[in-house]
Amino acid sequence: MLRRAKWLKAVGASTVLVLLLGANDARRPDQLDGDEWIAWTQGERNAYVIGSIEGYWRASHDACRLADDLFEVGKRHRLGQEPSGRCQNHLENYSKMRMINSSVDVSAYTSVITEFYGKHPEFRNIPKGYLMSFLTDQKYKTADQLSEMAMRKEIHTQF
Repeated sequence: MLRRAKWLKAVGASTVLVLLLGANDARRPDQLDGDEWIAWTQGERNAYVIGSIEGYWRASHDACRLADDLFEVGKRHRLGQEPSGRCQNHLENYSKMRMINSSVDVSAYTSVITEFYGKHPEFRNIPKGYLMSFLTDQKYKTADQLSEMAMRKEIHTQF
């Protein structure tokens, strides 16, 4: 029963991650993500990006920590080779955040999304959370690369 509860907690943490990256509950039904983003202040854009990254980080790390209680329980592992370590080695990173004058600079992310929506209003239906998934260290794309991918249908454009 305890193992099932931990599994459910891991699933819950993963669900939170999905919701954070794709949620649009505050917008009007007729408002596209890109329109909403363009209407936001820079502070609102920064808060969204910081919240998305923080939510991803917390949910992912919580889920990985639970892996030790769910898989290969009682087995000995070398440091970093336990289920949680292997899980964390596969997480995406957002390391382009910087501290400038005691504030967090996330312009490496906000500028790409702003440029993408600004240059390509035809793609403003693409959720900002989905665009964030292309801004990890492992997949980082520029606004032009994202638009090329959208035009070639290499990323989802219908939501």
